[in-house]
Amino acid sequence: MLVVDRIFAREAFLQFLDLEIKRARRYQNFFSVMRFELCDDNGKGTKRQTKSLRSLIELVTGEVRETDVVGRTTNNEIMIILPYCDSSGADVVNTRLNSLIRDFHFGNRGVKVNSGLVCFPVEANEMTEILNRLKEKPQTDHMNSLN
Repeated sequence: MLVVDRIFAREAFLQFLDLEIKRARRYQNFFSVMRFELCDDNGKGTKRQTKSLRSLIELVTGEVRETDVVGRTTNNEIMIILPYCDSSGADVVNTRLNSLIRDFHFGNRGVKVNSGLVCFPVEANEMTEILNRLKEKPQTDHMNSLN
C-alpha cells in the first residue's frame, strides 16, 4: 500500500472525526487527535515545502497503526485520529513521533514542525472544540536546521 492511499483529504478526515466522536460517545471510549503543522517560511509554496511535507507524512504514517486515520487538513498540516487511545497512550505516541521529527533531516534550513495533542472526552468533547484546542496551543515546536 502506498502512503498516499492512507492520507485522506480534509473533508473525508473531518467525516471520520465526526464518526469517531459519535462512536466514542455511544460506547464511552477514548480517542486522541494529533496535529502536525509544517512551517517552512523560506520554502512557502515551493517544491521544497512539498518535499518537506511529503517527508513528514511518510515519517508519521510509517509509525502509526493501520487503524489510525491520517488526513491532510490544510496545505501544510496533517492530523491523526488515534482510536481507543487515552491520554497516556497518546502521550507515548506523541513522544515517539516528536522524537523522530526532531531527529529527522528535512534537507533544508528553517523547517519548523509544530505539534499538538487532544484527548476526547478529557480535553474536548465536540469537533470544533477539538480542532480549536489543537490550534490554540502547540505542544511541541521543533526546528530542524543544518549547522
